[in-house]
Formats: sequence, structure tokens, C-alpha cells
Amino acid sequence: MDSGMRHGDERREDGYPPGEALADAWDEHSRYVGFAAGLFGLGVLIGVVLFAAGYNLLEIIENLLGEGLFPDGIGEMGGLELARFLLVNNTQAFLLSIAGALTLGVLTAWAMVFNGIIVGNVAAIVTDNVGFDYILVGLLPHGVFELPALFIAAGVGFRLLYRFGERIYGTRDAIITKRYLYRTGLLVLVGWLLLVVAAFVEAFVTPALLEALFAERLEGMSAGP
Repeated sequence: MDSGMRHGDERREDGYPPGEALADAWDEHSRYVGFAAGLFGLGVLIGVVLFAAGYNLLEIIENLLGEGLFPDGIGEMGGLELARFLLVNNTQAFLLSIAGALTLGVLTAWAMVFNGIIVGNVAAIVTDNVGFDYILVGLLPHGVFELPALFIAAGVGFRLLYRFGERIYGTRDAIITKRYLYRTGLLVLVGWLLLVVAAFVEAFVTPALLEALFAERLEGMSAGP
């Protein structure tokens, strides 16, 4: 059993309050969440290095696929429509990171590294063109909710894979138990609710902040010398 767990899967026969279950879930998954965050950080570093080497990944992907990562007209969406679009897309990535356990963690790891590369590369490009303060305001308000949510999802995927390995080697009686599903389900729910908050912050708060703080700078850039 994982020494970080305060209670075993079937050790208690009494009730399992949600607060206690969520605390146990975090105890069980925290190091895997940290591992996911580390993979994302590695990706960010790679993205910045690629920018320094002269690579604009968004342009490269658009040339390869014939279309960009972001759909045309996204800038014309209203707040609620944009929030819905962001939530749907982030939920897909969220669920994919969990389901990546079925690929022995390869898909989960790739999702963390790839997303980090894109974020790092785009952040470096925007910083070079507009300034670090712009990218900080553009990413931080929703990123403090969105990134932990995605790390939680990846952590659940990695932990599920580890439990599978424990079962194979005979150190665990069952991969999934009722208590495991209950506490992990609560953690997944909290992660998804963070995505909901992130989507609305990105759709409503971030644009307002960028407009209020950087409108003059952007107008000056568009006007040219």
C-alpha cells in the first residue's frame, strides 16, 4: 500500500466523510500531480528554447495541418460562448489525461509536455512582441485554476497506472475499490470545477484586464512607427 495514504482502501468500516475522503485522495495523488507539473515545466522550457532557436510552433503547426490550433472567429465569440468553448476543450484534455493511463501513461505524459511546449513557445513570442507583463496578465488569472486542474487529471492517470502495476506485482489486492472510486471521484470533481472557474475567468476577466491595462500599447503597435 502507498505509505502516503492515511487510511487503507478497506481499512475502515464506518462512514467516509467527503472532507476526509478528499484529503486522502490528495495524499494519494499529490506526488503524481507534482510529477505532471514537472513534465509541464519541462515542456515550457523546451518551448522557450525552441523560440530562442527561431521556431514559432503555432506557425509550424498551421503550415503542417493547414489550420491553426485555434478556430477562426474565436475572437468574435461572446463571453458565454467563449467560456463554453474553453470549458469543452479543456474538459476533453482533462479526461484525456486521465484516460492516458490506458496507454501506460504515454498519452498523459505527452499531453503535459506538449501543452507545456506550446505555452512556453507562445509565451516567449508574446513576451518578445508585447512584453512579459502582458503575458503574465494574459495567463495568470485563469492559469492558477486551469493548470492545477490539468495536473490533477494527469496525476489521477499516473496513479491509476501505478495501482495497476501494484496489482500486477501482487502488492495490491484490487486496482479499483469503492473507496478509491469515491475519494478519487471527489478529487476529479474538484479538478473539473477548477476548469469551470478558469473558463469563465479567461472569457470575462482576462480580456477586460488586457483591455484596461494594455489597450494603448497594442494600439501603438498596430499603428506602427
